[in-house]
Amino acid sequence: MAQPTRGRTRLAPELRRAQIIESAIPVLAGREPANVTFEEIAVAAGVSRALVYNYFGDRSGLVGAVCLRCFEQLDEAIAPAFDQSLKPSQQAREWIRRYLLFAIEHPKPWSMISSATSSKHPAVQNAREMRLREVTERWGGQPEVRVLAAAFSGMLQSAVLEHENLENPIEFERLVDLISVLAWKGMSQLLPGGPAATRRAVPVRRS
Repeated sequence: MAQPTRGRTRLAPELRRAQIIESAIPVLAGREPANVTFEEIAVAAGVSRALVYNYFGDRSGLVGAVCLRCFEQLDEAIAPAFDQSLKPSQQAREWIRRYLLFAIEHPKPWSMISSATSSKHPAVQNAREMRLREVTERWGGQPEVRVLAAAFSGMLQSAVLEHENLENPIEFERLVDLISVLAWKGMSQLLPGGPAATRRAVPVRRS
């Protein structure tokens, strides 16, 4: 039986598509995509199931769009850290602070981001690959940079997950300091321009 939908306001296609994606984030967060039905997404968005199909074609199209949007939200939250008036070390600390704050204040999108590494879903992996490629290009584009970007992302995700499991959570600014010192000690050696560096080669130690 078709699920009833709420009264809908006519929106431009791009706005309706964005609205469906935003509504799908809390539905998909923390769940295996294969277990989420289009009916659930349609009810959450207040639209018909047919309309969801029209915009995304299939589950992979929807899941991929949702993951990309979550990565975009994270990047939007982090973007102010790349303030050229800040020293590279300050940029790194502000980036980490904004990442951790995003994870705390937006648990549903962050859940999608943190599960992207382990998810086997092709659309999720494609979204993760696109984001990793963008970060790699931003930092210079070399293979070494890609490895560092993936390692840095994994470190932040692990730190957030571990902190969530603590019986006595660490004070937020102290947590930022701990991770910043650990990250910057390595980044300052391998990326001389810091996290905002672009098109700069990573120095290679030669014997």
